[in-house]
Amino acid sequence: TDLGFWFAQQGSILCFIALIFFYTWRMNRLDAEHGVDE
Repeated sequence: TDLGFWFAQQGSILCFIALIFFYTWRMNRLDAEHGVDE
């Protein structure tokens, strides 16, 4: 069970990081579309 817990822990961290990158990419695209990008 320790191995399964470790995989779940690593997976959740990776999913969280992927969500952050997707969010920043999406917001940057929306900003560019509406002309408010820096």
